[in-house]
Amino acid sequence: MGMARPALTETAPVTLQQLQSQWSELNTRYFIGALPPIEIVWSSRLTSSAGMFVSHAGPRSREDGHDGRAHRLIRLSTPLLQNLSECEWLSTLAHEMIHQWQFDVRKRRPDHGPDFLEKMEAMNRDGLKITIHHTLDEEVSAFLTYAWRCLECGQDYQRQRRTIRPKDHRCGACHGLLGEVLPGKLPRKRRRIRPRHRSAQYRPLPFVQLELPFASS
Repeated sequence: MGMARPALTETAPVTLQQLQSQWSELNTRYFIGALPPIEIVWSSRLTSSAGMFVSHAGPRSREDGHDGRAHRLIRLSTPLLQNLSECEWLSTLAHEMIHQWQFDVRKRRPDHGPDFLEKMEAMNRDGLKITIHHTLDEEVSAFLTYAWRCLECGQDYQRQRRTIRPKDHRCGACHGLLGEVLPGKLPRKRRRIRPRHRSAQYRPLPFVQLELPFASS
């Protein structure tokens, strides 16, 4: 019997209008107004990360009135941020705005490279608390339904969906065999939540990613 999922009765910390107002203020102050307007939404389904910058790229004709820019969206997690301080959701918004800046202004794929770090440090000097790795372990763990443990070293892996197949995957730490266990049977650990990235591949069997994804795609 798996761990019960929390009821999705959460309430957003602030309204969408307030989010847009904060976005505009940050855009003016730290990006000299260079960021184009973007839709910001609260998501009750986003439970693996606190926030996410999403872009759906596709060819668009300038003659049709489009500028070639993909549909972009900033999603913030209602269940993960609803009980946290203003500093948490504001810093998460700012984090995703840096990714928007990379995509819309610098015309590159968002990541956490040198330009991200430089912008993050400049914004943090004014009191923001933007980080690359969030530590919302307890909030994220409440939504994890499936779990596996390495039979060799004891490394644990938790996921919201059954994406790990023990016959096809091996432990990313020691390459050992994996066995499925109940999430409630795993000891609670403090882990950083890292950015989403591809799992390392090792032929003939892929190794499992050690840690949970954080945010932006």
